[in-house]
Amino acid sequence: MYEGIRSPAVHMPKTLNDLISASSRFPNATFWAGGTFIMSRNNYYPTRKSKDIISLNEIPELKRINRTDRYLEMGCMVTFEQMLTVGKQVLPGLLQMTLEQTATMIIRRQMTLGGAICTPGVRIALSGTLAALQAEVEIKTSLGTKTETQWIEIERIYNKQGVLQLKKNDLVTRIRVGFERETFSSFLIAGNPMINPEETVMLSFACSYNQSVISRFRMCLTFPTILFLIPLEIDLMMHGTTLPLTSQQIKRVVQSIMEEVQVIATDAVLPIQLERARRFTESTLHELNAQSLSER
Repeated sequence: MYEGIRSPAVHMPKTLNDLISASSRFPNATFWAGGTFIMSRNNYYPTRKSKDIISLNEIPELKRINRTDRYLEMGCMVTFEQMLTVGKQVLPGLLQMTLEQTATMIIRRQMTLGGAICTPGVRIALSGTLAALQAEVEIKTSLGTKTETQWIEIERIYNKQGVLQLKKNDLVTRIRVGFERETFSSFLIAGNPMINPEETVMLSFACSYNQSVISRFRMCLTFPTILFLIPLEIDLMMHGTTLPLTSQQIKRVVQSIMEEVQVIATDAVLPIQLERARRFTESTLHELNAQSLSER
């Protein structure tokens, strides 16, 4: 029954230099982090087309968590459960909520940050939350005998449909989040991105304000397979706005986002996703109003 089945070759680099070298020599190999997404796919193995694997598990630099004066830096092989042990005093509240509501503890012990944001076919909640927190990722690009390193905003590695834009010779090695804390944050999810991605909606929202005046307003709406929306024009529009928001302002925000969703997702979006997105946006803005009023 297994005639013609090819077992994949597994490469296990020990350093970042070894990893860059392996990725250059085997450009079609699959990077293997925690494996939680890959192993959940139907008919992943055995198969006649098994790709070679480059395991990231033996590289110590990718498992480090560092704290600087300005940033919390996390290697791409840090697991969700390891991040939760960092503690509430260090982790942004929005990031903590997202990690806690992703999968089960058993899966979080294996699920890595890099794997979660670099899975090609689907966007899960972590990407949207890091975008709402204006996180950056370190990308190492192999250029033959040289390696180029740059930090870029995480949303730049996706298009508006959530499709990963990294090239074959690009590798995300670290993620960093600033220590500026949001005054209000919200994370909402309906559906399961692994089981029924076509119905799932995720919303990550971070807002900072001082004396009821908004200084940062960042939202990311994610439909796992068709949408990764950061409405930057809403961010600009809300900057300097005084809380609480009026019903007209809330209506304008919701309407603008719904229109943009339908332009990007077109016929691929289901009515249940649109309705969930609408309700998530409205309820989040009303919760923001309620918090701002309670502080007076």
